[in-house]
Amino acid sequence: MIMRVKLLSILVIISAFCFKATAQDDYIKQGYVRQSRLPRSLHRMEVAISSVGTTGYYKGWFDEKLPSGKDVSLYHEGPSVSKGGLGINVGTYYRLLKIGKRTAVAFDMNYMFSWMKWKGIGTGFYTDKTWNEGGSTWQLQVPLGLELKFGSDARLEKNHRFCMSFGGGVMPLMSSSKLSDTVKRKGREFNFGYQPYVKAELGIMMGICWKLRLMYSVGDIQLLTDYGTDHKDPHSVSKFEMKGNSAITFSIVMMPFSHDWPDNGWWNNSRTSTRMYKGWQKRNPHY
Repeated sequence: MIMRVKLLSILVIISAFCFKATAQDDYIKQGYVRQSRLPRSLHRMEVAISSVGTTGYYKGWFDEKLPSGKDVSLYHEGPSVSKGGLGINVGTYYRLLKIGKRTAVAFDMNYMFSWMKWKGIGTGFYTDKTWNEGGSTWQLQVPLGLELKFGSDARLEKNHRFCMSFGGGVMPLMSSSKLSDTVKRKGREFNFGYQPYVKAELGIMMGICWKLRLMYSVGDIQLLTDYGTDHKDPHSVSKFEMKGNSAITFSIVMMPFSHDWPDNGWWNNSRTSTRMYKGWQKRNPHY
């Protein structure tokens, strides 16, 4: 009989501890559930609008009919700079390593569409200075790289007011380019390539996470190859090629679902403490 009472007492004590642990664990879990209702994949989503500037280098064989009636063909080359460009971006990242309470290493992946306008290619080459070639290029880009993140977007916690990141990687891309000032309009030329890039971000939590991003990519990208076409008389180009050398992209980035990040500051860290749990337990006596 005494053995049964001891055994029953031991089982009661064990059950009480197990229930207490389960209840407290569930209480802690409820704190996160209340603050965060969306999946983490949406928490990391980024949307951006960008201003894009790029440089290039062209080589061309320019044909001209002189006032005397003589036809000449001369080779000319030189640099060119885009006169405007816009881009849109949708991206995400995956945390590979957490460092401390506000730092992480992440794998970054974005999908970008950029459009650039060229103007003034070969300006002043012809004797009457009337030839002023223009064109356009659009690109589909997929930057893939590693980032070192600090602050709110590193831990997906909105109690960190600011965030910052640095990183780099490689950017596969597909480009489509076309000269514009032509009589016999040739179709767009498609080319594939890749460029290494570096980037930096600085952000702030204001309802959601807003960031400013600066990205620089470098490396020759073929835009036009043997692009022979007829131009308005008396000028024409028998052969033309152009490469892109580098690009700089300035973006305004927002993380639309960051409003759902948990708020784990010093003011509510104590919810995992025994004191806070006892208060919750008192308010929920029948749990």
